[in-house]
Amino acid sequence: MDMKVDSQKLIQLRNARAWSQQHLADVSGLSLRTIQRIEKTQSASHDSIGALASVFETTPDALLMGETHATTSHAQGQPTSQTSTAGENAAAHHSIKLQGDRPASLNPQHVLWVTLALAISLFVAIYYAQTVNANNGSNQVIEEGKPVNVSSEVLEDATSWLELIDSGEYEQSWKESGAIFRSGISIAKWTEAMQLVREPLGAAKSREIALAQAPTSLPGLPKGNYLILSFTTDFDSQTTMKVETLSMVEVDGEYKAIGYFIK
Repeated sequence: MDMKVDSQKLIQLRNARAWSQQHLADVSGLSLRTIQRIEKTQSASHDSIGALASVFETTPDALLMGETHATTSHAQGQPTSQTSTAGENAAAHHSIKLQGDRPASLNPQHVLWVTLALAISLFVAIYYAQTVNANNGSNQVIEEGKPVNVSSEVLEDATSWLELIDSGEYEQSWKESGAIFRSGISIAKWTEAMQLVREPLGAAKSREIALAQAPTSLPGLPKGNYLILSFTTDFDSQTTMKVETLSMVEVDGEYKAIGYFIK
């Protein structure tokens, strides 16, 4: 069921970052048509609101109609010299509230989008949709009809990084990721996101390579040797999320993780 969106606030947040509708579509993983429809009709699905909230580092509720007064009341306690932009940043600062060590109100579907934004895996989402072929049983993947060999060493590096997440070693997975990844999310936020999204899924009972792509560039990133690896994963919990997509970049002859996406 669609929900009523405060499109004026959404546009203000977008303009504050000098983002076009197309750029917002790119970073949120939504289509341009969806962004245009939301801003025009003030209506969006539950998941779309979650995706938008994550890229602006706020809660989904903050983008809904009727939340303006609450945000304004929060800002009234600030010095009068602060600008409205500072007020928006203050509201965004409270995007995730914890009660003890657990989230107060966000469910895994909400926080999935938080992970997308923070882990730069929106780039993965864009390319995942364009992946054109599956593994043929010999570690070969297809890029625009051309076979590309993926070595067993690279696949081992990828699965070893995923196994760090499986075992709850979130800080270590951050340390072993690429510089692009570490510059996009702090170790604390990465750990928090994994506790909210990955941990509830339980153990990974099985994981098999399913789809892959080897682009030489990704949106907003320099040219390089990239890999987009998609795994079919059977988690211990009863969940519809069965696909893990991992983006990697070659650094000094070794592939490092730069994005992680659970779908």
